[in-house]
Amino acid sequence: MPAVSLYSAPEEGYSEHIQRCKEKFEYLFPLFESSISRVMQMDNLKDAALSMILFHDLGKLTKKWQDNVRTNKKLPSHATIGAAYIFKILPEGLREPISFAIAIHHTDRGLLGENIERPDVQAILEGIVDYDGKIIWHEEAYKLADDLFPEKARTLTVNDLKEMARGLRIWARGCGLLEQHQRRMQASLTHHILKLCDISAATDRKEYHKKDDQDYYGGWLMVKNIRDYVENIKKRGEKHE
Repeated sequence: MPAVSLYSAPEEGYSEHIQRCKEKFEYLFPLFESSISRVMQMDNLKDAALSMILFHDLGKLTKKWQDNVRTNKKLPSHATIGAAYIFKILPEGLREPISFAIAIHHTDRGLLGENIERPDVQAILEGIVDYDGKIIWHEEAYKLADDLFPEKARTLTVNDLKEMARGLRIWARGCGLLEQHQRRMQASLTHHILKLCDISAATDRKEYHKKDDQDYYGGWLMVKNIRDYVENIKKRGEKHE
């Protein structure tokens, strides 16, 4: 087995995590496909949703994130990088809810916080861009296959982060109440799919383990429930094959 050079967590390889997320997606997406088709009303939904899975952790490929992940140093925010990439490559109508889902997949705070309001400033302050505003990627990222680190991702800048944030603010607020409700459902559904795939694929992480018998309400319980839910879906699908 080749040595891990890029990480998604201290004890988890980046490529391995994305592959596990992709495997979860293949049997989770059909469960939500009819619902998401009704609220999105666009073609190529599965491909667009798969891109969300593949690139939600793109920001973990920055040099600073990789340098810090196995230390006690603070990790820079990573969610907005993947969100900006999706906003750049997907068509209008698809890019907004999917970018939004990625941007909040570790915050769950809607439009609050730096992820949506000032991701460009955040990136500068956290030291993940160079003097030209280009994202500083870890050198090992360039060895990844194109489906994990595409050419367009390599050229992301703070301007892409700024445009994504501006676009999402307009999308979330610049319409009538009925359409706002529809857009919330779009973002909620895509976010739900992403969280199910992401968490169920990462259950081996130490922070998801029960600490002791008195740890009744820790994150491990949420992870266990999600893992069991996803496994039950998988088993149901296998029975019908």
